[in-house]
Amino acid sequence: MGQRWFKLQVVFVVMALLPLTGCGYPEVSPQTYEISKALYSVCNQKSEERLVVVQELIEGSLENKEISENEADWLNGIIKQAQEGNWKSAMQESRRLMEDQADR
Repeated sequence: MGQRWFKLQVVFVVMALLPLTGCGYPEVSPQTYEISKALYSVCNQKSEERLVVVQELIEGSLENKEISENEADWLNGIIKQAQEGNWKSAMQESRRLMEDQADR
């Protein structure tokens, strides 16, 4: 069982890291999609005030189980980029999240 368990762990880690490798985001909830649209707009406007509002929306959506932990992590990663002043990268990443849903 030890070797089989290790292989399963490797598979889970790889699946969790796929969005970071350029393979795109997996299917997300409708709420995550809506938050990514709001996040794109906030990043485009470089609005620190609205960024806080979106962050609160993510927290509330997670608490209400409207989004998954992974989705919250992805969205919060985009927020972190914006908070560090990387508005363009954050905007591009939120757009990428939305575009990766187009074929679904």
